[in-house]
Amino acid sequence: MEMAYTVLLHERQYRDIYDVLREENLLWAVWPDVDAEDWTPDVFVNLLSRPDTLVLGGSIDGVPAGVMTLRPVTARSLTAEIGLTAFRPYFSQAEDLCRGALLWACEHLDVASFLGRVATPNRHILKMLSCLGFRELGRVPGMCWYTRKQAFVDGALVLATPDSIRATIKREE
Repeated sequence: MEMAYTVLLHERQYRDIYDVLREENLLWAVWPDVDAEDWTPDVFVNLLSRPDTLVLGGSIDGVPAGVMTLRPVTARSLTAEIGLTAFRPYFSQAEDLCRGALLWACEHLDVASFLGRVATPNRHILKMLSCLGFRELGRVPGMCWYTRKQAFVDGALVLATPDSIRATIKREE
């Protein structure tokens, strides 16, 4: 199994991602606080086309398998807010796919840390992130609008550093 990563730059690539996420009912996973009816191809393309956003496509054996978005937390920051989504056929490889994307970012970008916001009902995502070197900084009451439940839920702030991500490789060997 060969994993590869490519920076995605073109509207057509973003529309292809949108189509897969829409077909697999995963648009909520990219930005869980956006209602499904608000997602259009144009809205999706506009979000990914922001000049401060890097979109990294991950593939397994040459087939698109997921996407990671990175954007600085503030205008001048070495902390990147991340979004990670594996496509459904690759859920079983999601941890390795995400680790590879994070390691790619560590090697190619000037980043000191990665920050994520996760709605706490997403326990499986929190568990996977802990396996990737993220630690929970705390929980913020009512931080996330959780479209799937149509309610505000607590959010977990998670953080990883290049060192904590690399340390997860050593545990596997």
